[in-house]
Amino acid sequence: MNEQGSMLPFMAALIFVGLVVTGLALDVALLAATYRETAYAADVGAEAGAAVVAVGQPGEDPSLDVAAAEATGVAAALAARPRVGRTATAAAATDEVCVTVTNHYQPRILGGIGIGPSEVTVDACAQPRRG
Repeated sequence: MNEQGSMLPFMAALIFVGLVVTGLALDVALLAATYRETAYAADVGAEAGAAVVAVGQPGEDPSLDVAAAEATGVAAALAARPRVGRTATAAAATDEVCVTVTNHYQPRILGGIGIGPSEVTVDACAQPRRG
């Protein structure tokens, strides 16, 4: 009985599984990095928007200039580590500004086996405070 080459299919399958697992690990790490970057941009936008305080009477709690806070929050979120395709929106009230940032994520390795792109969306809110 000739057993020459009997390990070849097993080794080919093992190499394929190893490449898929490596690709999955790499793409999960890149997805996590995209999430962290998106969260950072949302935090920067919310903090910048919360810094736009309307002029009020001395001793009053600070309140936001709503239109300026929204515009500043969006501009700051888009300027923080700028990326192609990033979008940002803001919603403000007199006591809080919330910024939503969306980044596009394209899998590098697993894209070759049909796993498609996704969107990473993060919300962050901030309030003006005296300190």
